[in-house]
Amino acid sequence: MRPDSRDVLVTGGAGFIGSHVVDRLLAGGHRPRIFDQRPSPWHASADVDERIGDLGDVTRLRSAMAGCDVVVHLAAAADVDLVRADPLDAERRNARGTLNVLEAARQTGVGRVIYASTIWVYSDTPADCHEEDCALCAPGHLYTATKLAGELYCRSYLELYGLEYTVLRFGIPYGPRARPAGVVAQFVGRALAGEALVVAGDGRQSRRFVYVEDLADGVVRALTPAAANRTYNLVGSEDTSIADIAESVRDLVGGVEIERVPARVGDFTGAPVSGARAARELGWEAETPFVTGLSRYVDWRRAEAASAALAPRTRVRGALGSLLRRTALALLAAATIAVMLIGIASLVPIDRDMDVYDTLTATLVMLLPLMLAAGFAWPPEARRGVRTVCWTIAAGDLVLVHHHPVFAISAAAMAASAGLVVRERPALAVRVAAGDG
Repeated sequence: MRPDSRDVLVTGGAGFIGSHVVDRLLAGGHRPRIFDQRPSPWHASADVDERIGDLGDVTRLRSAMAGCDVVVHLAAAADVDLVRADPLDAERRNARGTLNVLEAARQTGVGRVIYASTIWVYSDTPADCHEEDCALCAPGHLYTATKLAGELYCRSYLELYGLEYTVLRFGIPYGPRARPAGVVAQFVGRALAGEALVVAGDGRQSRRFVYVEDLADGVVRALTPAAANRTYNLVGSEDTSIADIAESVRDLVGGVEIERVPARVGDFTGAPVSGARAARELGWEAETPFVTGLSRYVDWRRAEAASAALAPRTRVRGALGSLLRRTALALLAAATIAVMLIGIASLVPIDRDMDVYDTLTATLVMLLPLMLAAGFAWPPEARRGVRTVCWTIAAGDLVLVHHHPVFAISAAAMAASAGLVVRERPALAVRVAAGDG
């Protein structure tokens, strides 16, 4: 274990940016833990600890942060169109969600919260080049307002409670695993489908796009103590206009047209954003040119499409194999239970303490741990506790051997089997996890 390795909770760790941050943390020798509303499709639960929950649940947040040194807070409502459509949900997830993360961090003794903000905070601030210390104007877009609220909460928690923070203002991320709502993802998706690329306005509005793997590297570099209570712009090295993106996608994919529509209300018209502080203090600069990153993303989308085309046949083969395995397990379980019942039934004529009804009750009690362990999809954080209970029951049953040897040994065997079965995929489609539904 590296001496500088950290236990890091990543909120939104199952998402686009978060999954890449988890990858980079693992590569750097750190111990990431994911907090998200869904299991990560990019990481096996055996490799990364996962906690299922919502930002509105401070109790779940506290439990997830227990033992962590740092929280990387990425979870948010990030699609500006969805924010405009549902402002109450955006405020709940972005502003109050961040406040809940800070409060849970304060209560659990986490050393620092690294907060993912956005260069959209500069959208209403006139400047030739935006730097971290420039005075910000009141935001016109609700998304920007909710992200700025998170920045202000971070500063307040430092002043009031001594909780350290780092604010990272992200450029526009793109790359593998991207949300379909992002402009690069939309353009590539439409181009691969042979549809026209829609450009709002004259297309000259520019962005500092940043390839997601470069961005994840910047987030991990912000773990350094020198980044405490500092704000950094993590942006690409080139300003790329929307028209440039459309033309680059057209050139890479080919055979599509570019269509012009009116500009969106509240859109960030764009101005240069400086990444000099991150380069100076974190040693971080975006390394991937936009065209190179775009090409990698197009290749990834094509590979995903090819994989999806093969999925139906793979699912059929997987379902058949699963059916055969479950059939074998069912037969084995039936044989085991039959032997167990015969063993218990043999007690009835010779043991005066047990009649037929006692035998039936004992059988149901004996089967209970196995049914609980195998019948539910226990989340990763609950499995250890379920296994501990099962093994405790098994040990307790063995204490009764001198009273009812057949019953006690059979019950211990069932409880021990339950302790092993809880590791496997559940037989029933029932999920038991706080925060689900």
